[in-house]
Amino acid sequence: MSPDEQRIRARAYQLWEEEGRPEGRAESHWTQAREIIALEDNASVARRPLASDEADQAEPIEALTNLGEFPTLTDQGEMQPPVMPSEEPLSTAEPAAPDIPARRR
Repeated sequence: MSPDEQRIRARAYQLWEEEGRPEGRAESHWTQAREIIALEDNASVARRPLASDEADQAEPIEALTNLGEFPTLTDQGEMQPPVMPSEEPLSTAEPAAPDIPARRR
């Protein structure tokens, strides 16, 4: 058995014990242990800074100079936006006071 398989087996066993030793979850624990070991082994690669030639591969500014605009109503041949029909005209009269029944003692 290779050293990597031994580490995966030990981690899978640890996961199995942490979950209370459930039956029928061996493959799930094995898969999870392999992922954990792979993440631990490659953590240094993920944290390394980009090399200078990789950092210079940004998108050129020309891609941002001609983005265009969103179409508007005037682009579709209409000179003014459509006017919504007005709802009922606002009344200038004050609203009537609600009827409040007198309190009985």
